[in-house]
Amino acid sequence: MLAHGQCRLSIGGGNLNQIDRRAISRRDTASPRKPQRKNGREKYEKLLDALEVLITEQDSTDISLANLSQVAGVPAASVYHFFPSVDASLTALAERHYKSFGDVVLGHSDFSPSESWQDMLNQLCDLVRGYYEENLAALKVHFGPQSSWALRQLQMENNWRLADTLIKNLSREFELPPSQDWRDRFMCAININDSFCSQSYSRFGKITEDAAAEGKRAAAAYLKLYLGELLQRRQLRFAPLEASA
Repeated sequence: MLAHGQCRLSIGGGNLNQIDRRAISRRDTASPRKPQRKNGREKYEKLLDALEVLITEQDSTDISLANLSQVAGVPAASVYHFFPSVDASLTALAERHYKSFGDVVLGHSDFSPSESWQDMLNQLCDLVRGYYEENLAALKVHFGPQSSWALRQLQMENNWRLADTLIKNLSREFELPPSQDWRDRFMCAININDSFCSQSYSRFGKITEDAAAEGKRAAAAYLKLYLGELLQRRQLRFAPLEASA
C-alpha cells in the first residue's frame, strides 16, 4: 500500500510539473521580446504603430500576426520574433500607452488646490478618463476582452502608480491619519473606479458620463470608510525671515 501511495504521489507531482510548465509557457508567449539593436527597435515601433491603427479599426480578437505583418510592411519572421502571440503584441502596445499615460500623470503631479480629498480623487479619475477618451487604442487594450497574464500585470502596475500619485497629492494638502495600509486602500479605490469604467466599455464601447460619475462616487464611498468625510488641511510652515544685516 505504501508503494502504491508513493507511486500516486509521484504521478501527482509529475502532473503539477506539467501544469507549471504550461503556465510558464503561456506567460512566455504573452510577453513581447524587446529589441536590442537600432534596426530592431525601429521595426518594433513600426509594428506598434501598425497595431495602433488596427485596433482602432477592429476588435482585438480579430487581429492576427499575419495581418499585423502585412499592415506594418514588416516580414512575418520579425513579427513572430518580437511577438510570439497576438497577446504579446497587445501587451507591448499597452506598455507603450502606460508609459505615455505615466508621463501625463507626472505632468499633472501637482493637482489644482482642492477643497476636499474627494475633489482630488475626482481630478485623478477625470485625468484617467480623459486619456482613454483621447486614445482609443489604450481604451481597447485596457478594457478589452484580452486578459493575458502579462497584460494584467501591466494594468496592475499602472493602477499602483495612480494610487501612489493620489497618496502623494493628498498628503501634500491634507493630514492623513497614521496607517500602514493607505497604499493598499488607495489601490482598491482606483480598482473600484476602474471596474465601473470596464463595465461601461463592455456595454457601450466607451466610458459614459454616468459610469464615470458612479465610479468616482463608489471610490469615494470606499475611501470615506477610512478617511471620513473631512480631512484636516495641512498647515503651511513658513521659515522665519532672517534679520536684515
